[in-house]
Amino acid sequence: MNAFEEFPEHSANAEPRAARYTSFSEAFDTARHDASSMAREAAPKLREALAGAAHDIAYGAAFGACFAACFAKELMPTGLRDALRKGANAGRDAAEKAAEPVAPACDMPPPLAT
Repeated sequence: MNAFEEFPEHSANAEPRAARYTSFSEAFDTARHDASSMAREAAPKLREALAGAAHDIAYGAAFGACFAACFAKELMPTGLRDALRKGANAGRDAAEKAAEPVAPACDMPPPLAT
C-alpha cells in the first residue's frame, strides 16, 4: 500500500528503492482507493465505539441524577418534605386559578376622563 517495493534488498550495495507508479494520477488514484477501503473497514468499529460511549455517558448521567435525588430524599427530614409537598400543591393551585378565564366586570363604572 505504499509507493515503494514491498521487499527491498537489505544490503549495503542495494540500489535506492524505486517508486512503483508511473504518474502522479496513478499514485493518487491508488491512494484514494486504499483510503476508501480502510475507511470502510474502520467505520463499523468507530460506529460501535461511539454507540458504546454514548450509552455509557447516558447511563452515568441518569445514574448520577437518580442517585443524587434519592440520596437527598433520604437525608431530608420528613417535616421539610411535607412542607415542600404542600408548597408545590399550593403553587399548582394558584397557577390553575390564575389561568382561569376572568368574567368581564359589567357593573364597573367607566374610567374617569382627565
